[in-house]
Amino acid sequence: MFNTKILYMKKLYSLLIVVLLIHFQARSQIVPINIGTTTLETSTLLSTTEIPWELKYGPGDSLWMTTKSGLILRIHPTNGGVTTLLNHTANVWQVSESGMLGMVFHQDFTNNPYIYVAYTYTNAGLNRERLSRFTYSGNALINEFVLIDGGNIVANSIHNGSRLLILPDNTLLMSTGDAANTANAQNSSSLNGKILRVNLDGTIPADNPIPGSLVYTIGHRNPQGLMLHPNGKIYSTEHGPNNNDEFQVIEAGRNYGWPNVQGFCDNDIAGETTFCTANNVKEPLASWLVAPGGTWAPNDMIWYTHPSIPEFQNSFLVTFLKTAKIRRVNIDGTGNSITGETDFFVNQWGRLRDITAAPNGDIYIATNTPPSKIIRLRNLTTVPVYMSDYRISCIQGKAQLNWTTQAEIKNRQFLIYRSTDGINYELISTLPSLAPGGTSDIPHSYSYTDNFAGAEQVLYKIVGEDLDGQRKNFEVLSSPCQYGAGDIRIIPNPATDQTLITLPNATDFFNISVLSTEGKQLFTSVAQRNLLNISVNKWPAGTYIVSIINQRSKEKINKKFVVAR
Repeated sequence: MFNTKILYMKKLYSLLIVVLLIHFQARSQIVPINIGTTTLETSTLLSTTEIPWELKYGPGDSLWMTTKSGLILRIHPTNGGVTTLLNHTANVWQVSESGMLGMVFHQDFTNNPYIYVAYTYTNAGLNRERLSRFTYSGNALINEFVLIDGGNIVANSIHNGSRLLILPDNTLLMSTGDAANTANAQNSSSLNGKILRVNLDGTIPADNPIPGSLVYTIGHRNPQGLMLHPNGKIYSTEHGPNNNDEFQVIEAGRNYGWPNVQGFCDNDIAGETTFCTANNVKEPLASWLVAPGGTWAPNDMIWYTHPSIPEFQNSFLVTFLKTAKIRRVNIDGTGNSITGETDFFVNQWGRLRDITAAPNGDIYIATNTPPSKIIRLRNLTTVPVYMSDYRISCIQGKAQLNWTTQAEIKNRQFLIYRSTDGINYELISTLPSLAPGGTSDIPHSYSYTDNFAGAEQVLYKIVGEDLDGQRKNFEVLSSPCQYGAGDIRIIPNPATDQTLITLPNATDFFNISVLSTEGKQLFTSVAQRNLLNISVNKWPAGTYIVSIINQRSKEKINKKFVVAR
């Protein structure tokens, strides 16, 4: 009876914590900020005494967030409404940098509704870290399944790493810190100071660098950023000691030097070059050495591709704690060299923990300065329509476009355009907004069927128009009715502003590279969609080669196209 009362009080206490701490829907006024030629609308979507760690845009067209105390929250991206999906506070050990930390979604969430989470806990007086999987069901995360534990990852109040990344081969990478014990990083028997690789069922991949070991790379101090770039490379950010924060490319089996190497192999620490040569050390792309000493504390990052904020397009955006800023990092076509770095929003919102982006280009930033906030950034000049499930299909020989808006603000109508050459678009229909007065936070579904037939290639473009007459172009879609599933086309050809590569078999992944006739790689991407847009407005006139490889069948196709001026 006594134990039952204690359990009841613990549950009640946890519920009260949730009620008290998630009383935070205090949205702020809109503040415009100019960057380059773009005016951004910034606002506080959410303010809370909870401390966020992971922030991701994910299933349900929502933000998902872990808090250090042990909560996983789902947040509406426009009104800040919060749903608590998991309250794990009774199981999480939280002191300073420990707590519920990294989170990632299964890549096929519709069929495998799994969330993978890293968190710290205490067992028999020992602080440890584990990787678990939860199942999403009925607005809750249930059925915890532990993938990595056994007390093998030491936790500390600092240096826990914990960023998660699922790769296309259905393995998961997990960064771990050295747990404030530098000897862990170079000890291949320790799981601390590493990046680990595990199968999604918790088994060890047969092709890991060390047979029978979860260890993927060694020599890390506290890696806090981890992401897969469209070029196929894995990038990471890592906290340095009192200098040499790092921006790295992660490669299997490599040593990243800590504690014997800090930053480059340049002997600013005695013996670095000798250690690097003997231990297969991979140097970072950048070592942020702050003079006369100090660090910036880089955290998570995204690769931003959306055209709504041109100043950020095709760049890394990295969050920093100590210097309270976003840094834009640009790389060359090889992905192995940084071509430029620029800071934004310095000291605008305090310490910045994480960053994510919505499919419509809106950016969300989680701050680490109490009270913590979720800051929303969007281009003030774009029509505020939040679209999902945007697709085209062939129904009885007719192209059918379907899309759903998750939210609309002052939206008047959608204009539907058709093109047969990728250059000239004809307005063929308009659909009025279904939102009352053009504004709504609930989903609305739209559909349009075109009876047009006969052209070899038909493209469709949807444009949103708001009550003020401003317009926003959504992605061009290619009709599957006019050609076979194996056809790949490049249009227009010649091109002046952009060229479109049709990829009609949307179930396959394609590796796409564009080369000059001299063999210089100008563009690379991995695509799985109906159409890939490549901007060529700054390319010199001439002939270019597009190399397209089907990842499943390994079939390779080379096509030529011309940029005209």
